[in-house]
Amino acid sequence: MSVPELSPTEERIVLLLASGLTSSDIAVGVGLDEQTVEWHLVRAARKLETATALRQHVLRAVKSSRSREKEWRK
Repeated sequence: MSVPELSPTEERIVLLLASGLTSSDIAVGVGLDEQTVEWHLVRAARKLETATALRQHVLRAVKSSRSREKEWRK
């Protein structure tokens, strides 16, 4: 399972949103329609959800592996 990367536009819009701008502010700033900005945000959110889920799965696997290793060393 690969982690999808954000497109340059998605990344730019997510960073602007994280800086406190609204979708409307971002639309004006980047020259896009507000609905287009929101569409990019939805796509980015879906990708980031996938990345977060994968990260959580890996962390659980590492924790489980460390737990088994501690039991093995006893």
